Amino acid sequence: MGPVWLDVHAEQIDNEEKEILAHPSVGGVILFARNYYDSAQLRALTQAIRAAAGRDILIGVDQEGGRVQRFREAFTPIPAAQSYHALGAATEMAEQAGWLMAAELIAHGIDLSFAPVLDRGFACAAIKDRAFGEEQQVVTQYASAFSMGMRRAGMATTGKHFPGHGAVLEDSHLVTPEDPRDILQSSDFAIFKAFIEKGLLDAVMPAHVVYPQHDTQPASGSRYWLTHILRQQLGFKGVIFSDDLSMGGAHVFGDAPSRAKAALDAGCDMTLICNDRASAVSVLDALPIQSVPMADALRVRTPIDWQTLKQNPLWQTTHAVLTEFDTHWRTMQA
Repeated sequence: MGPVWLDVHAEQIDNEEKEILAHPSVGGVILFARNYYDSAQLRALTQAIRAAAGRDILIGVDQEGGRVQRFREAFTPIPAAQSYHALGAATEMAEQAGWLMAAELIAHGIDLSFAPVLDRGFACAAIKDRAFGEEQQVVTQYASAFSMGMRRAGMATTGKHFPGHGAVLEDSHLVTPEDPRDILQSSDFAIFKAFIEKGLLDAVMPAHVVYPQHDTQPASGSRYWLTHILRQQLGFKGVIFSDDLSMGGAHVFGDAPSRAKAALDAGCDMTLICNDRASAVSVLDALPIQSVPMADALRVRTPIDWQTLKQNPLWQTTHAVLTEFDTHWRTMQA
């Protein structure tokens, strides 16, 4: 599979998308709420995407929970990451949530939910309740449990946003924030370091944030961060995804092909270009044909049947517990 991830417009793929998906540089498709109507439709869509590609490309979605959950109707509401510690839940609940979230997606032909969020703190506009906590220990405990649940279901983990997005106030969807700290000495960086040392991450997604004490480029396109620190110093051997290169935080690298080239040259293995068809096509046209063999490790190996999953007593119990917990959290936040 190739290094480029892109999106599709609707609940079914059209002829133009079939042609695009067949391009050898396409390695994945990221889905959004607009791509979902019901369970049967979603399973048909993931099958159609792979059929059009003519190979087992990856399919992913942001299904972290809370405000970032693309599929809702017929799916279990996954609580916001902040809620577990805030309401005094045991880490086992986070593990069960990770398992159930991953199992439900796998049952619909989806390989990845880009999770867990490893950012610390709630002040950043882009993060807020997506973070598991303010303290390093809290984030590590709950995110570790969530990750183990994902893996138990058969889904790879993606830690984001390296080396830490939580301390900046600006939203990198809109601008390129700067974190003036020596982040290598921070608890933010220590979380990623601990996860990599424990072997809990199969993939990493860097932040569109500049850390000027270390480099002038955002981490998402920085050879210092992705090659020197992540690969060489921390010894990370998994897949590195860019965050969405259509985000405002990536525009400092130029047009879409320049952004993709900067990310790949810096050390990213796969690049995401979302909600901008013209830019995605321009990247496919500009990049040399290449493959990313290591990304094959992220594919789901053991399918799960949706109806069988829903008859599983563990799913039924976890579904009920998480639904009640999520309702309680949302009521408190209202």
